[in-house]
Amino acid sequence: MSSLQVGSGLTLLTWSAVLIFAAAGSGSPVNGSPYDNLDPSVLPPGITVPATAAIVRNAQALQGWRTCIGTCANAAVPLTYAMSQSVDSPSLNGDATAASYSESGTPHGDVMWYSHLGDSPATHFVIDLYLMIDHPENVQALEFAVLKNDGRNWYKGSTQCNYRSGELRGFDIQGFRWVSLGADCVRAQANRWQRVTLQYSIAGGAMNFESVSFDGVLQPISVSLPPKLQSSASELLGIHLQLDNAKSTAGYTVYVDDWSVYSW
Repeated sequence: MSSLQVGSGLTLLTWSAVLIFAAAGSGSPVNGSPYDNLDPSVLPPGITVPATAAIVRNAQALQGWRTCIGTCANAAVPLTYAMSQSVDSPSLNGDATAASYSESGTPHGDVMWYSHLGDSPATHFVIDLYLMIDHPENVQALEFAVLKNDGRNWYKGSTQCNYRSGELRGFDIQGFRWVSLGADCVRAQANRWQRVTLQYSIAGGAMNFESVSFDGVLQPISVSLPPKLQSSASELLGIHLQLDNAKSTAGYTVYVDDWSVYSW
């Protein structure tokens, strides 16, 4: 297991280094086989991706992940936090590409890890990942996001699964507030893999939250949130994962494997 200590200088990835062009799954059976929730090659029912989509496989194993704490994560700084890559156990498929994200020591401490995937013209996105939590009782919320700059507009698909309220929420970057997405947050069970799949699009000058699937059970979403105006133009695409601690000092670790990012 190799460790990536937060706060170290990291090199940004280039888009060409991580894109794989391949036919994507649509949630349909493959060769007549029924949908297998533990098969990352087939997307859950109701999640559709064109065969021409660009695909980043095993995003959790990419080099270049960075950290965001304090005012950047809009919360207290955890006493301890770390990301480790090349985790072989627990691992969904035993290929030693899982990653662990952990925090502890500070009530309501938050830490975010993010990765820049390079420039992209895409306006449609799906993030699909498997996660395992050792102590879900210590989770306040988990946050997943696809982030896209389009010219001077920053579209922020930040999606929060609130373990306390059981609500799925999206971040309104202009109002700087969380808003309900009209879907449930399905909490992960301790030490069991959970599949989380989120679909978004940029249209009509907004980030459109379209659906969420927990372990293959789809919940449609129809919420649009505005972008934030940037001072300079960019086409950068990125993702992030944020851990929010509950009110105790006890923390938790999230293991992530087979994180795929589809864009088109």
